[in-house]
Amino acid sequence: MSKSALILTLLALSAPAVCPQEPPPSTADGAQSANPLVPRADKDGVYFPGPGVVSPIVLERAAAVYPAGAPGSAIDGSTVLRLVIGADGVPAGVEVVFSHGEAFDRAAIDAVQQSKFEAGTLNGNPVPVHIFARVRFYADGRETYLRISGHYGPGPAAVASRAYDTPPVALHVAAAQYSQQARKAKLQGEVLLSLTVTEEGMPADVKVLRPLGMGLDESAVQCASEYRFRPATKDGVPVAAHITMEVSFRLY
Repeated sequence: MSKSALILTLLALSAPAVCPQEPPPSTADGAQSANPLVPRADKDGVYFPGPGVVSPIVLERAAAVYPAGAPGSAIDGSTVLRLVIGADGVPAGVEVVFSHGEAFDRAAIDAVQQSKFEAGTLNGNPVPVHIFARVRFYADGRETYLRISGHYGPGPAAVASRAYDTPPVALHVAAAQYSQQARKAKLQGEVLLSLTVTEEGMPADVKVLRPLGMGLDESAVQCASEYRFRPATKDGVPVAAHITMEVSFRLY
């Protein structure tokens, strides 16, 4: 039976890593393989920043407009968005992955949509690229702008507010398995997960950000739950950190 190839990406100042592979089995589906250095678009033809793919950049940033009447105690915090910058530089598919409240989320989305971008590239050619955009709102109401990254892990306020010096490192990895339904349908693609790595190096609060269906989402969640990590650290002390994990399912 072919196993899925599993790619772990820590979306916060870290490079992609690939789980150890068994020798590729010879099966009716073909040999299993994984190469993180070869850029590959998702099922919608959109890339993630990484080797060979240059992330989009902001050409003109629009300031986010603070919601009127919000008390200072409710202002301080961040909204994190996930979106695609198209090959034409136009933002699309904007989704809230960490909410600071409906009014603030709307202000963040408006700031993204009013900003101008230069498209990401693959081998020098413009391509659509996934990014994260964060808008930080301040209690004193200072002017604020979006910040983008292809390597940013949105998470709960308790995690997002804690910067760390070193990211989590996977110490024990697991392999995700194809469901019979997905194998029969020859379904392929990537499941994107978000999770928190606790101070003890345990995965927690695993959620599906981009599903595939047919049992593969559940398989990806189970796989992530079996991981064990060296936790992130801040000033030499273990801290919780939020990451995303991409589980790639391929039939060969």
